[in-house]
Parts: sequence; C-alpha cells; structure tokens
Amino acid sequence: MSSRLRWGVLAAAACLAVAAGCGSGGDKAGGGSSQNRIVLTLESENVPQQTGAPEFAAAVGRLSAGSLRVDLVPAERGNDVDYERGVVDDVRSGKVQLGIVGVRVWDTLGVTSFRALLVPLLVDSLELQGRVLASTLSARMLDGVEKAGVVGIALLPGPLRLPYGFTRPFVGPDDYRGASFGFVPGRVAATALESLGARGATYPPGELTGLDGAELDPATIVYNGVEQRRGWLTANVVLWPKPFSIVMNKRAFAALTEEQQELLRRAGREAAAPELRQVARDSATALSRACAAGKLAFASASTQELAALRRAVQPLYAKLASDPETKRALDEIADLRRGGPRMPPAPADCPRAGGAASSPASLEGTWKLDRGTEQELIDAGIDPVNAAALARLPGTPALVFDHGRHRGLDLETGKVLSTGTYEVDGDVVRLVFASGVAVQLGRVYSLRWSVYRDSLRFEAVPGSEPLIALVLRPWSRVR
Repeated sequence: MSSRLRWGVLAAAACLAVAAGCGSGGDKAGGGSSQNRIVLTLESENVPQQTGAPEFAAAVGRLSAGSLRVDLVPAERGNDVDYERGVVDDVRSGKVQLGIVGVRVWDTLGVTSFRALLVPLLVDSLELQGRVLASTLSARMLDGVEKAGVVGIALLPGPLRLPYGFTRPFVGPDDYRGASFGFVPGRVAATALESLGARGATYPPGELTGLDGAELDPATIVYNGVEQRRGWLTANVVLWPKPFSIVMNKRAFAALTEEQQELLRRAGREAAAPELRQVARDSATALSRACAAGKLAFASASTQELAALRRAVQPLYAKLASDPETKRALDEIADLRRGGPRMPPAPADCPRAGGAASSPASLEGTWKLDRGTEQELIDAGIDPVNAAALARLPGTPALVFDHGRHRGLDLETGKVLSTGTYEVDGDVVRLVFASGVAVQLGRVYSLRWSVYRDSLRFEAVPGSEPLIALVLRPWSRVR
C-alpha cells in the first residue's frame, strides 16, 4: 500500500530540520476552542488513505478554522464482502454521522444515479473522471442517495480498475468466457461480466485464491500482495473507475447550520482535485513496486479486441439507457470524453533502465528533499499550521546512503545532522541511527523504498512506526 501523509503532525517540522525522521505523533486539531468544536465521525474501509477521506477531513478542518473536525474510524465489517453496505447501515442508523463507500455499492441499495459512471469502457482515464466529478452531473448523482435514507455530501475520485489475470491475460471477450472473475459487489459490474461471458465472483477483500482474474487497481494489487503472484495486467483496458461517495446521517445533517452544511459540501469539492493527483501518484508508485517484484507482465488489447469488448457490453448500455436520467448522464459523460485528452492508465511494460529499484546499489547516493510550497503541502494532507511551518524551514534536507552507512545533512551548508547504518532486504530498508534529533538511537526503523527515474520514495511498512519526514514527499537524486 502506498503510504500517504494524511494527518497533521507537528513533529514533522523538527524531523525535517535534521533531515532524519521521527515517529508519528498525536494529532492536534487547530483553530477554535475545544468547547465550541463539533466532532463528526466518518466510517471508512480499513485503509482510509485509499478513499479520499483524509483529504475531506483536512479540508473540513481548514475551511472551518477548526470549529468542525472529522475523525476517521475503520469499518467493523472491513473484511466482509458487503462491508460497504454495512457502512451505509451505520450512517443511516446514526451509529456514525458520516460514511465513505465506493459508488459501486449504491445500485445494490436501489440507488441508480451512479450507474453511468460505472459502465465498462466509458470513464477510461483519471482526467475524464476528474472532469465528470467537476461537472454538474456530480451533484445530481449525489442527490440520488436520498432514496437510501442518507444525505449526499461529496463525490471523490478513485483509481481505475483494470483486468488482472492470474491464469491468463484478459484482453478480448474470448478470455472472459467461462472464467471465474472477481469483483466487488455492484450490479453494473455483475451485468457487465455476464455480458462478457464470465462467471462473476464476489470475494472478501484480498481473498483472490481460485480466481482466473479480477478487476483491480495498482494500489490494491500491491496492498494485497498480488504482485507476488505471476499475473498479467491489461494496461489499456479500463473496466470502470472506483470513485467514492461521502454520505451523512439525516438527523446529524439537519442539526448543523446551513453554513456548516455548505461547508461540508465545499470541503468535498475542494478535496477532489488533490485526491485525483494523489491517486495518480499512488498508482505510479504501486506500478513501480509491482514491477520490482518481477512477476508482473503487461498485456495490451488490440484495436480489434477493444472493439469486440465494446460490442459485447452494448446490451448493458442499451438497458441502462432505457432510464431517461441514466441516458442523460451517459450522454453527458460521452460529451466530456470527447472534450479532452485521455492519458494511458499504465505503461506498456515495466521500466528497465532507470526503473524501479531492484538492488541495494539503486539506493546509494545523495538524495535531497523538495519540501514544496505551503499549498502543495496542504494539498498533500498537512494541516495549514504545520504546512506553513514546514515551508519556512531553512536549508535543504538531504540523505546520503553509502555502502551500509547513512547520514542526514543540510545540503546548503554541508552540516551533518544525523548518522547511522542501514541494510536493504528487497524493497525494505532498515535504518539504525547512531546520532540525530527526534529519533531513538539504536532502534531499527523499517521502510519500503523504490527508485524510479532518479526519484526515491519511502513508504511505511504496516505495523512499523513510520519516519514521517522520509515518507512526506519523494527524494530527488543529487549524485
């Protein structure tokens, strides 16, 4: 899973000043007195970093100057096939005020307003998904959730779901016929797979054993360890996107002032663009990780195979278009699709020269950290107070890796700020500090790492305390 810094951490400023990380600290909500602050609980899947929920929570805090706060909690049913329906139930009953679920779940609950967004082979790029979510269509889709007894608050972008084959590549209709193909519950996906002749199979998150293929995105592939199995990712076939919806309990929403209600919706709109950029970064990082594992192969559908796939799902399009509102949405998306560029969702092959890290030698050298502007830090999920402090720090943090020894320094003055040793075990690097500030000397810190085109990324290892300063942004090679 790609590590994304979503939480405000005051300790990060001190970490960056010494160019060596420290453990994540407790969150502190900024602005407003605690007596006047309204705290809303938002239920999410077990990995909220992949849903856009942290961006939404940060936007709420920023726009309200701390008078509204959104706390994230994991779904108790996070390992169930229908956990998203459970999140909606919790919101509807008032167990939590807010919930975030993939829009794919809504047509299993009688809500049909999102179906045009999920039809196969239509929304086939992140750019197009962004245009759809920025259009007036987004609000109309959200209004539909009132049928399920909740209030629509935000529609946020998600990754593109591609065909991943375990027993064979999935490039044309013939590959789907008779195949056991995994998908997350949703009627549009189920009907699409039926049109292709596949046997659609729902599965608990991560449980892909026994399937011929599944609809997956790069971040999910890496998070669930799928890249450790031999497989084929069809890079130029986007089955559908995986956008997310944030909904709210009706009574909790009615208890807010009109200004607070609009603030929540504005936070959703403002979170969409940063989240779209983050999805793109996460997908690129995950693809590098998957390539580094050495078992992923890219497949590509020919022009004839793409045309055959589109012909196979035309009955689904015709059925959905029989509903006037869905037809209107399909036509609007088609117009948006013609109105801008559509970049390929994945490379044609794993990078070779200068590609993902595959040996300790790829890590060695001097790397500097571009902290970015204050606004870029805010877009990355840092709260405004901490973002301002980080952007004003003097000097240029750098890390040097040299045959088992590392040191942190200020690249502008050359002052050494930390020292220690490291060892590389595949895509995990283990750091031990002999000197430095805000680190425990002698402790082993584990991080995932990857190098692609002279850019070094660190990610947290699940169960290990992260070094916040290292995972904040990519590091650029100096020499």
